[in-house]
Amino acid sequence: MVLDSYRSKVDGTLTQIASPFAKMNPNSISLLSLLFAALAGISYFIGSYFLIISFIFIALSSLFDALDGKVARIRNLQSKKGDLLDHVFDRYSDIFIMLGMVFSAYGDLKIGIVAIIGIMITSYMGTQSQALGLGRNYSGILGRADRLVFMLVFTLIQFFIPGSFMFLGLRITVTVILLIWFAIAGNYTALRRFMDAYRSI
Repeated sequence: MVLDSYRSKVDGTLTQIASPFAKMNPNSISLLSLLFAALAGISYFIGSYFLIISFIFIALSSLFDALDGKVARIRNLQSKKGDLLDHVFDRYSDIFIMLGMVFSAYGDLKIGIVAIIGIMITSYMGTQSQALGLGRNYSGILGRADRLVFMLVFTLIQFFIPGSFMFLGLRITVTVILLIWFAIAGNYTALRRFMDAYRSI
């Protein structure tokens, strides 16, 4: 939600970036975003110097995810099928990257499961509100744009600070700190969106 509020301010810049890709099919751009996300997850799982590669793939996935809708609008190719495809690919992209983090040498399975649940329900509540005729809900403290920025920043930090320490029996790494934040903020955002929708019905 924090970064989603800046969408209108970066719209002009995004249009300029999208121009060279205007001849591409928007669905192909969505597919590339998904592919980059899968490669990001695999690279993160491998770890070590591949974290830099994962950072690059997360950045590319984020960029192409932002470009598909923009290209669709430029070419007047917006459609319900394209929107559906974009949402489905986004969820798979989230899962691919998260699984790479969770199952890497830096992750934690239990915390990761809670984090993934929060992220998935957050996205579900955003689109479910739209399905109920309430409009797309971007409320909360952890929207998708926020998550991607956190992933980029923490991937770099994890590369430069690969160590860990024990706290209350839990092995803490930079990645685990990120997963804890996603678990808390993701589920809070999901609950807030649910309450917003429930009150509006």
